[in-house]
Amino acid sequence: MTEAAYEPFGTKVRPLKAMAALRRFLRCKEATHEVFRLISALDGPVAERKFKAFKASPVGERVLSEKSDLSAALANRRALSSLPVGSLGRDYLEFTLREGLSPEGFQKEMDESGENFTRAGEDRQRYIYRVRHTHDLFHVLTGYGRDFIGELSLLAFTRQHSHSRALILLILGGYLKSRRDYPGIPIWSCIREGAKLGKASGDMFNADWETLLTKPTGLVRQTLNIGVPRRYLAIQNAADTLDRRYREELSAARLAALVEKAA
Repeated sequence: MTEAAYEPFGTKVRPLKAMAALRRFLRCKEATHEVFRLISALDGPVAERKFKAFKASPVGERVLSEKSDLSAALANRRALSSLPVGSLGRDYLEFTLREGLSPEGFQKEMDESGENFTRAGEDRQRYIYRVRHTHDLFHVLTGYGRDFIGELSLLAFTRQHSHSRALILLILGGYLKSRRDYPGIPIWSCIREGAKLGKASGDMFNADWETLLTKPTGLVRQTLNIGVPRRYLAIQNAADTLDRRYREELSAARLAALVEKAA
């Protein structure tokens, strides 16, 4: 069950609420709204520091003054499809179509998550939504897939930029769970690789994504110094196979529970 409304830029750390959100997410990794709650419970002060750094940057100053909305650019499929093959925007569009994703769907999850920005204000809301909408851009640029190991590795990459306490907890919780569900895969090695690549990369949170969408993906990787996740790519097929099997088993269990309840 999802809890009541909450403020994402709180000044207090709430470990019990964080653990409850983590447990709910690990039961269903599609429950993205629980990640938002986990971050809110642990990262209010951290989020405020990151917002102030963004606001002071040239990109942040432009975005906030112009009320620029990255999600609108990512949802403009006509504009993205008109970009050259191999550009970041075109590769992002193909990735989302292939994976059945959309910025509108992601935004809907955020809108329904219970977050309340009354005290935080419009600028902070714009910033935090912008950061979250870069997640799938990070997928495209790093090469990490949407299997569970790919997501954990990407979180380790992202954590180097967010400095989030919540992501540490999420990564550790995911790692402990995945050791049972993904036997034979060097999970921790992939996570460490993600952290190393994230630490070496450029300023991902304050990047001018609207401009970078028009650039060749390879050039953006070079500009942001994003390396190749070789350890992960070596096990990606195996991780994806196990991930699909896990989802099928989860769906079967849910269906069985519904049938039993209806009987």
